[in-house]
Amino acid sequence: IGSVVAAFMRHDCRIDRARKPPALSDSNTYTHVVLPGVGSFSAGMEALVGLSWDSWITDFWFTYNRPLLGICLGMQLLASEGSEGSAVGNTTQGLDLIPGQVSLIPSANRIILPHVGWNDIHWSDQQTPLSQNIPSGGDMYFVHSYAFQPTDSSHCLATSHYGSDFASVVGRGNCYGVQFHPEKSQRLGKRMISNFLAL
Repeated sequence: IGSVVAAFMRHDCRIDRARKPPALSDSNTYTHVVLPGVGSFSAGMEALVGLSWDSWITDFWFTYNRPLLGICLGMQLLASEGSEGSAVGNTTQGLDLIPGQVSLIPSANRIILPHVGWNDIHWSDQQTPLSQNIPSGGDMYFVHSYAFQPTDSSHCLATSHYGSDFASVVGRGNCYGVQFHPEKSQRLGKRMISNFLAL
């Protein structure tokens, strides 16, 4: 979270690290929301539900189509469900803002998990707001073992390849998720944060 805050502060933003959702009467003072995350899907959702962030995000922020960016686990929590941290054969319900499932990256090609390091992203639509001035094939920094599989292919805005293709950027309306860490992705990550803030 500290790295994310520092990255946004370099854009002269006023940052509020909110532990609990703001009262609805105060919510209009915010322009953008970032949902960062590291850890398992089940633990992430437990934390959101326990602090009532889930209802604030889905019933208020998303309903009014306000800019939301999920980073890494934060991206995955936008999905309908995820299997990480659940009992074998079970899943945990996500925020369901971008329909899809989060599951373990297939390791049939003897790839090593987690997927750690720089990898290129390939835009499905170079006109999407997050892609501005970011070339297709540009490198971002990843750390993950699970991947988001959107139900609707139009919600997959960019893909990357690690053993197989996976969604590296998803979006629906002004709700976006990135599997990589823009705050650790140097020049192109800084550009993506700028694109998000321009929404």
